[in-house]
Amino acid sequence: MSRRPIALAILVVVLTLAGCGASKPSSRVDPDGKEMKTLQARAAYERGLAHMGEAQHGLALGALQEALQLDPGVALYANTLGVLLLHLQQLEGALAWLRRALELDPAYGDAQLNYASALAEARRWDEAVDGYRRALRMPTLTTPHVAHHNLGVALYNLKRYNQAEESLRFALSLEPQMSGAYFNLGLVLVAENRPAEARAAFRKARELAPDGPFGKAAAERLKVLGGEGG
Repeated sequence: MSRRPIALAILVVVLTLAGCGASKPSSRVDPDGKEMKTLQARAAYERGLAHMGEAQHGLALGALQEALQLDPGVALYANTLGVLLLHLQQLEGALAWLRRALELDPAYGDAQLNYASALAEARRWDEAVDGYRRALRMPTLTTPHVAHHNLGVALYNLKRYNQAEESLRFALSLEPQMSGAYFNLGLVLVAENRPAEARAAFRKARELAPDGPFGKAAAERLKVLGGEGG
């Protein structure tokens, strides 16, 4: 099996409007239509999220672009559009919109995490490492386990195996059910010529997600390492 750490490893984060201080419609006069545009943008964004959940990517793209046209100053919308473009492998567009999210809100931890993930998808590993570490310093980051996991993947690709192992194990200390972290830890341990420990990590990945991409990839790795099947 060929090594495909990006396709199996990079995780991104999208937040919904729930808990983001979204306001309710007001009964006051809105002579310039600004409040109406704000509400229309929110509706377009929510529609975009629904389309993303249904894997209707073209419709999602149109809805998110509409949200940003109506209300271009919302970092959440820019972040979500960047994530969608990243999923579609439109890396330059993803990087541009994720940068825009950070311009709008420099303290937006999840946007910083996603920006670093786009850099990783572009195989700009050193920049990705710096980006993940920047995200981990942000108190607004909602998923530090994802950032540590992705950091470990980037370090693995730079052959900085000791640091990669440390990051992946820390991710697992925060979220012990991360099958991806076990799978990528297995890759690190193989690279360090520690086959017994690698087999244990791959078995755990397979156990946690037998039908998922990490579990299936781990089963293939186990066949190579020790004749085990899925």
